[in-house]
Amino acid sequence: MSEPSHVREHFYIGGRWSQPSTSSKIDVISPATEQVIGSVPDAGPADIDAAVAAARTAFDHSDWPWLSLIDRAEKMRDLAKAMTDRVEDFAHTITAEMGSVISYSKAGQAPGPIMMLEYYADLAESVQLKTSRSGVAGEWALHKQPVGVVGAIVPWNGPIFLAMYKLAPALLAGCTVVLKPAPESPLSAYLLAEALDAAGFPPGVVNIVPGGREAGRHLVRHRDVDKIAFTGSTAAGRTIMVDAAQDLKRLSLELGGKSAAILLDDIDINSVLPDIIFGVCQNNGQICVSNSRLLVPRHRESEIVEAVAAAMAQQIVGDPFDESSMIGPLVAQRQRDRVLGAIDGAVSDGSTIATGGGRPADLEKGWYVQPTVIADVSADQSVAHDELFGPVLSVIPYDSDAQAIEIANNTIYGLGSAVFTPDIERAENMAMRIRAGTVNINAHITDFHTPFGGWKQSGFGHEGGPEALAEYQQTKVVGSYL
Repeated sequence: MSEPSHVREHFYIGGRWSQPSTSSKIDVISPATEQVIGSVPDAGPADIDAAVAAARTAFDHSDWPWLSLIDRAEKMRDLAKAMTDRVEDFAHTITAEMGSVISYSKAGQAPGPIMMLEYYADLAESVQLKTSRSGVAGEWALHKQPVGVVGAIVPWNGPIFLAMYKLAPALLAGCTVVLKPAPESPLSAYLLAEALDAAGFPPGVVNIVPGGREAGRHLVRHRDVDKIAFTGSTAAGRTIMVDAAQDLKRLSLELGGKSAAILLDDIDINSVLPDIIFGVCQNNGQICVSNSRLLVPRHRESEIVEAVAAAMAQQIVGDPFDESSMIGPLVAQRQRDRVLGAIDGAVSDGSTIATGGGRPADLEKGWYVQPTVIADVSADQSVAHDELFGPVLSVIPYDSDAQAIEIANNTIYGLGSAVFTPDIERAENMAMRIRAGTVNINAHITDFHTPFGGWKQSGFGHEGGPEALAEYQQTKVVGSYL
């Protein structure tokens, strides 16, 4: 395995490399080797204050919010080019710091954010910032203006992709941003800072300060921050809502999920196995829209469990830098232990392991979990409700389409779902009854051209599409009377 050693000693604040206020460090540990591969400074309150002040100054006293959409889009294209020049470094660093297999980092983690930047830059051609409306007493002009300073708090599982979900629409809208990467995966954010610098981004428009929970909380509670955009757990989202309420900050929250893939009774199981496996094993199972519940017709349960278990057992678990690996390690020991504990709990509840269920015997180091299929799962078990964030699939039988919908909706979450059947009309009818923000038919796909967001305790607000731009704008009405 080839891994970089990264030691970073500064923050990126106000368009320059800034000295930290303390000597506190975050060690970055490879989930594959369990060895320290780098370190970054750990932001304290003074560092967050400095980053917010730089963003506030850039918003209040520079021309960034007043540039045309086309001019801001041009800077975004400059950033996309600078990131493209570093795309291999992004892929390699993300794999090193959080364990995505290199094939996934090269295909999605690294190029995806660049594509997103280019999409929003192109959107500048069609967005209208001013519209007119006739009223009872005159003409009204409706203006879309940037919301202000944005605190963007991103998780470790898609460190740049999920950052760009926030940065790209925020920048096009004219906002300035303080980005706080997760302590598990801060190294790739420094590559983003270098790209911003190379692209000649105006000072203070984007500031990057890695830190832990307390740094994030200070950012959320800061009075000079106008909006918080957060991706992470539902538990953390609840805390952020309470803290943001002190100043009535605007929020967008993309939180947890426990998505269900429903196989209808007319499905050819072999034709959909790749989508089922990808839906639960993508990014080592560490995605919020993982289809970790597989709902199957009871009379076909044994047949489907056998087919899915055989396919899962074929997934190659190993060194994330090996191009042949399909599943890498989980991000941290605590995460591996949590997933293994949930598997053991399911067995204690009466479920059976169709394949996997433990650690790979041939991998002594690293926080790996075997791809696992759990059979004989009832809809009320913890494993059918709790978000695990690992390559673990629970198979739950149902007796009718109506019961399948009921089981799919029997969760506090509502992020994603899928229906597999050759009968598209039947699938569409079911999709309309599933309480989730995104429902795929015969696929497992997310697309940043469309709005992505949750229902229920999966959060609110949208990322992706023109709808995300609106999350970073506010409406001003100007009346004209003659």
